[in-house]
This record gives sequence, structure tokens and C-alpha cells, in this order.
Amino acid sequence: MRQITTPLDNILSLISSAHDYGFDDTILMNAFAEMLNHKLSSEEIEVYARAVEATDWSWGEEDYEMVKQTLERFKIVFINQTKEK
Repeated sequence: MRQITTPLDNILSLISSAHDYGFDDTILMNAFAEMLNHKLSSEEIEVYARAVEATDWSWGEEDYEMVKQTLERFKIVFINQTKEK
């Protein structure tokens, strides 16, 4: 079987924009959690959210907050909940 890899930023981008594009269902979010080996740190979330804020796409503090909240919610629901089972 071939192995496909992608940087963490790509996965976090998909998670943070999933709702906007209508593909934020449980099956996909669980798949992302599996891809992340059920690990996502607050530092990784912060670094990614700050990187989004710093892009040239006229994004700012509001976008930083939205991305950070989305990823923190994902962490609670799909990373932390799965660990507890």
C-alpha cells in the first residue's frame, strides 16, 4: 500500500475551513483525528492560527480567533474525546 503524507498545516487548513465548504461531518473529522494520531497541541493550534492571521489575504485578529476556536473545538470533540474512550 502506498503512503501519502502531508504537512500538519494542510490538515489544520482543511479542518478550519471544513464548515465553510460543507464537509465538516463526523466521519471526515474522525479521519483527520486519525491522521493526527489523536494528537494536537495547543501550541500547534496557536502557531497555525497566527500563521493564518499573518497571511497577505487581509486576514486579521478576527480570523485568528475564528480559526483558533474551530481547531480548539475539533481538539475537544475529536482528539480529546477519542482518547478518553
